[in-house]
Amino acid sequence: MRWPVFLALALAACGAGAPVPRTAPARPVRVMSLNQCTDQLVLALLPPARIASVTWLSRDPRYSDAVAAARGVATNRGGVEEVVTTRPDLIVTDTFSNAGGRAILHRLGYPVIELPDASDAGAIAANIRTLAAALGEQARGEAMIAAMMRDLAPSPSRRERVAVWTRDGLSETPLLALAIRAAGYTDVTPAGAPADVETLLALAPDRLVTMSAGERDASVADSRREHPAVRTRWPRARRIDVPLSRVICGTPAVGRAAAALRAAA
Repeated sequence: MRWPVFLALALAACGAGAPVPRTAPARPVRVMSLNQCTDQLVLALLPPARIASVTWLSRDPRYSDAVAAARGVATNRGGVEEVVTTRPDLIVTDTFSNAGGRAILHRLGYPVIELPDASDAGAIAANIRTLAAALGEQARGEAMIAAMMRDLAPSPSRRERVAVWTRDGLSETPLLALAIRAAGYTDVTPAGAPADVETLLALAPDRLVTMSAGERDASVADSRREHPAVRTRWPRARRIDVPLSRVICGTPAVGRAAAALRAAA
């Protein structure tokens, strides 16, 4: 038996704190998020007093668009042991990471909401509705959805053709593509095509859309992103930068990405 699993079961057996809740109350007051994307939805739907904790990544501006809200609540590292000691009355996480940990939480009887990955507006809205209903915050959830849909309302088509160019080269990024379409640009980023400089030069987009994540460790991939031919053809003035934090998760932040793209026009 792996040590974290043994520790979680041992802590549960000790009966530390209140009994494990078997069902979530209609309005949970100790909600714990174990995923950086669900963090942002929980922080948007609930006041700090009803949040037991969110992950430490919620305070990292490279990956979170809810840093200010996250400063007002405790953080966790996503471990089962932390859940056992915190005793939340509802856990919010995803459907694709830490399968073993999620299985343990179900086995221990904790109420868990698992939200699937969302790469389009309909899926984001569905996740918000699911979570808002579990939190007893349906009105706030619908307001979030309405604001997002306004931000993603299609703008008049622009004549400019753009391609998404990252340190990994040409990159298919569904949420960023959604924001680009909403802003009225023509996205010529090819599906499944080589991500190299030669392909980018052949596409000849008018501008590049890039994703910033602040300072990161240098990588060999940076030599492709800042290849001399790329810098010459598309200097900074012909690039539109969108914060990675707005398109890394399926949340209403994608609407703010669309707004940034419109402003750059």
